[in-house]
Amino acid sequence: MFSKHFKIQTFITDQPIHITNLDGMYLSSPASKTNRIVFVRNHFNADTQRWIIERDPIEEDIFYIKNVFKRFHGANYLGAPNKSGEVFLYTSKNKYTKWKIFHERDDIYNIEYSGEKFNPQEVCLVIARYNEMIEWVLAYNDIAIVYNKGTPCNMVFQNLKPLTNIGREGHTYLYHIIENYNNFSKKTIFCQGDPFIHNSLILFGIDNHDKTLDVQPLGFTYIPNRPIVINPIKNTIDTDYGLIYRVFVMDQHMNCIEHEGGSALGLNTTYKNRFPEAKSLVENFLERSNYPVTKQVHEIRFTLCGLFSVTDEKIKNHDISVYKGLLKELTSFDDQSGVNGYILEKMWLYIFEDE
Repeated sequence: MFSKHFKIQTFITDQPIHITNLDGMYLSSPASKTNRIVFVRNHFNADTQRWIIERDPIEEDIFYIKNVFKRFHGANYLGAPNKSGEVFLYTSKNKYTKWKIFHERDDIYNIEYSGEKFNPQEVCLVIARYNEMIEWVLAYNDIAIVYNKGTPCNMVFQNLKPLTNIGREGHTYLYHIIENYNNFSKKTIFCQGDPFIHNSLILFGIDNHDKTLDVQPLGFTYIPNRPIVINPIKNTIDTDYGLIYRVFVMDQHMNCIEHEGGSALGLNTTYKNRFPEAKSLVENFLERSNYPVTKQVHEIRFTLCGLFSVTDEKIKNHDISVYKGLLKELTSFDDQSGVNGYILEKMWLYIFEDE
């Protein structure tokens, strides 16, 4: 447990120090994908046991506590925004990672959380899980809804909902929209169980949800460590709060010349065999879904792998019947969604964005 009283032998800001509890155990962080913090008896003098205390430049009584170890997803700052008070690592110096530190006596300090708590009315994190390890979601327990289509989870989530394993993540997202149509958070983040293979910095978009766009792309790459982007400068957006993402453009046949993985030849062949009279992949999918097409379909913006966030207002630009039509068509000829799943995966920005 993270108590309030700690020992800091040499309290100094902006330089690595050790923090121990009153039992002499070192505040540490595992060098893994988990966002947890732990206390260990042994002193390893490793970066996972060293911390940097940073003073807020405006609020002088506010501090941020950062682990020295560099995690691949950027989660390094202590925060306790869940009502349970459990401490996890987050990416940013923001309203969820503020602390007050009071000197009591000698090397004893009182460290108290001073940040905001998560507000489910403000933000919701929707997780489409199959068999992925999702311990990282515990850091967002108060705002997360985990839809589980795979093996049972051995972790305690406040909102864990089993679903039949059909339709991939597109089915999960549409199911959530339909079931919560009259009770949305102001912003909903839609995410796969392991989003890091598609964007290692996606947590910046979750932790700074109040800074993201009304329709925020969160995808970056389809296959990790594979240079598929033809013009990365054109397609890559680097935000000032840490999130990096990519947006591409495809035509109604889902052809995209901006990255090597953009060829849709196989999908078109499969679709034409089933629907020989179809105008195109996109047009036929929207028509069969009874989707009210009010925008052109020749240049469609998309982000990779079904990762995005969207405001309640953008979702409610469409009647609930629109999402029911998309859900019905998604699994109309393949329980696992087949070609329709790949189409929908690249249509989310089109569905929610204005012209």
